[in-house]
Amino acid sequence: MKQLTALDAGFWYAETPYQPMTIAGLWICDQSSAPGGLVRHKQVLEYLEDKLLSNPMFRRRLQKAPMGLDDPYWMDDDNFDLEYHVRHVGLPQPGDWRQLCIFTARIMSRTLDLDRAPWEIYIIEGLNNVEGYPENSFAVLLRMHHAYADGKTGVVLTTALMEDQPTYEAGGQRHVPLLERAPSKREMWARTTPRLFGQAVRSIKHGATVGRKTVQLVSRLRGDAKPDQSRAPDCRFNVNVTPHRTYGALRWQLSDLKKARKLLPDTSVNNIIIAIIAGGMRRYLERHDQLPESSLVSLCPVSVRESGQEQDAGNKVSGMLIGIGTDIADPVERLGKINQRTAKGIPLARDVVADLVESGGEMMPAYLRSLSNRLLNSVRINTKLRLFNTIITNVPGPTGASQYYFAGAPVKSSFPLVPVVDSVAVSHGISGVGSELCLGVLADRAVLEDMSFYIECMQASTDEYFELAAALTKKSA
Repeated sequence: MKQLTALDAGFWYAETPYQPMTIAGLWICDQSSAPGGLVRHKQVLEYLEDKLLSNPMFRRRLQKAPMGLDDPYWMDDDNFDLEYHVRHVGLPQPGDWRQLCIFTARIMSRTLDLDRAPWEIYIIEGLNNVEGYPENSFAVLLRMHHAYADGKTGVVLTTALMEDQPTYEAGGQRHVPLLERAPSKREMWARTTPRLFGQAVRSIKHGATVGRKTVQLVSRLRGDAKPDQSRAPDCRFNVNVTPHRTYGALRWQLSDLKKARKLLPDTSVNNIIIAIIAGGMRRYLERHDQLPESSLVSLCPVSVRESGQEQDAGNKVSGMLIGIGTDIADPVERLGKINQRTAKGIPLARDVVADLVESGGEMMPAYLRSLSNRLLNSVRINTKLRLFNTIITNVPGPTGASQYYFAGAPVKSSFPLVPVVDSVAVSHGISGVGSELCLGVLADRAVLEDMSFYIECMQASTDEYFELAAALTKKSA
């Protein structure tokens, strides 16, 4: 049994019926290019059984501490049932993109069964009218609890479900046996009691780290990492979320994003994407006459996972808060500001914020962290205290092969889904496969009823940057 870290447990404690803390990936697969031109549900089950039973991470469930006095543990699920976790559905005809997004949003509105391994897969058939994909394609929606994995661990898990060739041999994987049994109440108390008595020592140890890192944070914020604005503005996205979601997505070719880097030679693809999203949000809010005078602020997660830790479960992330330039009309000027802000924010997130968050969590006992999580959320809503307005996270997709396959079918696109929470009702995830990157937008339906228009704004912002890059290339030729 492995206990959740304070950060992992934070995602667990943040779970509410209206706020499922689940991350997900939506893959679109071309079964017409699979061997035989058809992938049957029985084949999918055989394929997944081979993949999942060879990886113990997929069979882990949460074991709660007695009376919630300590953080829960991961342990093997001795009642693991593959067919419970894998669901097979079909879209109503004509099976278009809108119907796929509606189904995806409905599933993302639901909480997972946290008494079982906290993940599930939907095989979605009937994609017969989705532009850019062959008729009779199918989609795979894999979602898992955020306590289970961060972006990089999620990539490891999703890559474990793919092959770099269309043919595979069922039964070729070595199945890992279950090694754990469910502990008794007495055994759980035997684990929890020493943790409770040792909390004072941990509080002193981590409190010293919190004090030291707080001094560093204040010093950096007054010096080289001084932010351009002191707080995030209030906007339509900062409300309590409802139980309902909406989803939309956009596709880019990586080569086009790299060409856009010519607008500022020292920029990155990640900064180009942030600038595109900021331009789209600016257009959307202007259209609704709700654009704040100061820039919207985004939480951008920063991985602090070291080399060799990719296989470790859980979360190893920090975060930076940056103004994304929605107050700047000129796209190149906006990109320049983002460059400056990420250059200051990323080192701060890795050097200071990561340790501050980790030690701040460990300094308090689990039951106080659970309570404080709810209290802080209430304070944030009722006082309109805004740290950030949205989330933008870039999760690199699987690398190492030019094409990946699921049950023999080529994976043509991979769209990410990032949870929304109270006071942050829209999130942006970026991921991809092969030569393509995809933007996935998950939002509260009451806040973003017109998701199609929101995506149109993102496309208009994309076109603006790509046209500027093309004109610059033509001018220099």
